[in-house]
Amino acid sequence: MRKTTIVLGALLALGLMACSGKYKPDSASEPGANGDTGVAAASGPSADCEDMTGGPATVTISDYAFHPDCLIVSASESLTIVNEDPSAHTFTLESGVIDETLDVGDTVKIKSLADVPPGTYTFNCGFHPPMKGTITIQ
Repeated sequence: MRKTTIVLGALLALGLMACSGKYKPDSASEPGANGDTGVAAASGPSADCEDMTGGPATVTISDYAFHPDCLIVSASESLTIVNEDPSAHTFTLESGVIDETLDVGDTVKIKSLADVPPGTYTFNCGFHPPMKGTITIQ
């Protein structure tokens, strides 16, 4: 009887906390949280993408992330990827047309993106799947 009373009391307290707004589970990582569907928009780059059109573009890998993780580039310009992490990474475009492996300290220069049809693509690291980004090629 005593265990039942304790369990019911704990459940009641959690229910009251949830109703009062003082208890909020961390749902930021769940799909759909804050309106995020987890699917990249097909209409183009988001407003916070870094515009690197009109010149060569550079993506730096550090702290196990791409910097910037959203960029807009010109197809006729070069793209340089620099690995500053203590681990090897890949820069892999979703279409597979670009798949570069970068060892520790490596720099890879893609002379032109003209072989990639204009559009918005996701890229990632094949070794570390949470590392993702978006590139729009114009």
